[in-house]
Amino acid sequence: MSSKYRRGNCGQKKLKWRWKDETDNRSLPQSWADKGRTESPEEDEVQLYAIQCRAGLLLEWLVNTRTGKLLRGPLSEKPGLRVLYVTADGEHALMRELDARETDDSWKPPKQFASVIAKGIEEADPVPDSSQGYYRRSVEDLYDPS
Repeated sequence: MSSKYRRGNCGQKKLKWRWKDETDNRSLPQSWADKGRTESPEEDEVQLYAIQCRAGLLLEWLVNTRTGKLLRGPLSEKPGLRVLYVTADGEHALMRELDARETDDSWKPPKQFASVIAKGIEEADPVPDSSQGYYRRSVEDLYDPS
């Protein structure tokens, strides 16, 4: 038997944050849209607008990096937000996980929250035709994307 082989060896281990929902999706509060930072796009980037959010917990687990299996945890937790960003035309979207601040039974975005981000279009996913109109109207309701 090889000296490198050890029974029960489960491969590489790493601490990773995993998401746990605490609320359903909701429209982004107007105050978050108004007070959030706006990132300016570079030549090859587009702007994406935050339109929905969901509160949850980020739970830290010890994970087998080879199999993705959760080995132990959660070891710690912190409040988090998932924010949906969409292009003004509603054709592309991406989701970001952010740390949150918990205040009086409410969850707030981080102080440096960006309500409008700039990304390469290849970083966003195409949106089904059936959702594009809703996303476009949501951007128009929260922002003035002229």
